[in-house]
Amino acid sequence: MKKTHRKRLWSYIAENKWRFLGSMFFGALVAAIDLYTAHLLNPFIEAAKGGSTASQPHAWGEICRIAAIFVLIQIPKGFSNYWMTYLVASATNHIGTRIRNELYSHLQRMSLSYFERNKVGHLMSRMTNDVGLIQNGSAAVVDSIIAPLMIVGGIARMFMINWILAIVAIIFAPGMGWIISKVTRRMRKLTVMLQAKLAEVASVFEETIVGIRIVKSFGMEAQEVKRFVTQSTASLAAALKAAKRNAMVTPIVELVGALAVAVVVLVGGYMVVTGRMTFGSLAEFAMIGFYVSGSAKKVGRLNVVYHQTMAGVERVFEVLDEQPDMVDADDAVSLDHVEGRVEFRDVSFSYQTGEQVLNGISFVIEPGKVVAIVGPSGAGKTTVANVIPRFYDVTSGAVLVDGFDVRKIKTESLRKHIAIVPQETILFSGTVRENIAYGKPDATDEEIEQAARAANAHDFITKLEDGYLTVIGERGVRLSGGERQRISIARAILKDPRILILDEATSSLDTNSERLVQDALERLMNGRTTLVIAHRLSTITKADNIIVLGDGKIIEQGTFDELMSREGVFAHLYRAQYDLQSIGGVIANGGRIEETVEKDSI
Repeated sequence: MKKTHRKRLWSYIAENKWRFLGSMFFGALVAAIDLYTAHLLNPFIEAAKGGSTASQPHAWGEICRIAAIFVLIQIPKGFSNYWMTYLVASATNHIGTRIRNELYSHLQRMSLSYFERNKVGHLMSRMTNDVGLIQNGSAAVVDSIIAPLMIVGGIARMFMINWILAIVAIIFAPGMGWIISKVTRRMRKLTVMLQAKLAEVASVFEETIVGIRIVKSFGMEAQEVKRFVTQSTASLAAALKAAKRNAMVTPIVELVGALAVAVVVLVGGYMVVTGRMTFGSLAEFAMIGFYVSGSAKKVGRLNVVYHQTMAGVERVFEVLDEQPDMVDADDAVSLDHVEGRVEFRDVSFSYQTGEQVLNGISFVIEPGKVVAIVGPSGAGKTTVANVIPRFYDVTSGAVLVDGFDVRKIKTESLRKHIAIVPQETILFSGTVRENIAYGKPDATDEEIEQAARAANAHDFITKLEDGYLTVIGERGVRLSGGERQRISIARAILKDPRILILDEATSSLDTNSERLVQDALERLMNGRTTLVIAHRLSTITKADNIIVLGDGKIIEQGTFDELMSREGVFAHLYRAQYDLQSIGGVIANGGRIEETVEKDSI
């Protein structure tokens, strides 16, 4: 474990120092009351025996007094127990919440490539399971102080009662500590392994639930159950390994403790029989030994908890220490106003695997103009769309907005002027209103309704159970594809961007839905710089320029009429689509370029 990790964990604990100190204070009171309770045994037992110096009536009065004290001290003990427990819970929950908030905030700053490299389930596991380990470990801070205090205080009292018996009692402690250290040494490694297995379980669960329609449509429920059980069983094996190691601590402590008790009973009993110690003193000594033994068990458990906590810390800080792939340059500028001129200047792009997607492409989209990108799957269409808002940085060349390299524009400022309408609409589980106003949370009801009307969404929204306040379910499952798409368009309209990216925005809709969506898109596109990535020719034919991509390069470009007159690749694609339409292969307004045709044609 890196020392810096421990320091960073301590910084979270230090922020809650008053809660921890308060909990320790009340914990110390509980420990003191326990020791005092043990002390009451001596006079109680001596009084019960009648005592050698007290009459029977006096002994009975002493018994009643001690019993009353015993009951009364439970009141401050209960009060102290309550505040000790509450304050440590408050501190650990504050720590957990702070770390989760930092994790989430940090993840929001990471680039898309980070989420492509890391499974969602793994990140969820770190947000929940690993933070939970840190919370549990933070709670042990109080025990790490109170338990040793109880041990020290108890041993001190034991020496006051009988120093010979005290030495006999503690002679086993060094051996116990050495054994516990050896047993718990591998706990951190085992816990890291367990957390990794749990992350795999979470990942499989998340993937299956997100893709549940595909799972059911292909009848793969049994296969997915098998896959989940495999990962779950692997996590069980890891959990059992950790549990075995963890379970060894208590028996060892109890065995050593039992040996200590046996020796104490023998020696103490001999002292009582020989008159060198009273029975009451032995009883008090034994009770204190019981409390000390309990605290020793806690100390033994602390070593286990420490290694578990550090395993969680390693995994959480591993994420927090991951630096964003893309950050704003020191001299990055903010653009308060954008005309909307977009230029690709000899742009090439390769993924980290080395696969080249774009290879030296150049083109310009003038303000207010529409450029359509067509080409087969893998030609680089979506990559073109992704580098404009700087989801990725180009490998070479430059993407410019109003003459500024996007790498020299503050990301927040750049994306403020861009709206994206994807094919697979992403909606959140809130209301219709919240989803439309996602990019402009302070929008008025009137603005939201105007955007919905422009997107041809107002009519169907008003027919919903609660209108604009209808909760649409996770990912908008209560709406049809066309309805989700129109809400997405309304969201873009409300944002009022200068640059618009339509990523295959109508390619998966039926004819009627496409008509409504296309009408809404035309309103949205009016006067805005627009990049269209689509297979529907009803959009492409109206573009000011059509760019045909193949193998990451521009094969040809021009207006629809120009490309058709050249009898090149685009003309072939168009006629192939027309032939499919004529035989009923595609029935849609404007048609659809099938991916198989594209692959064969380009």
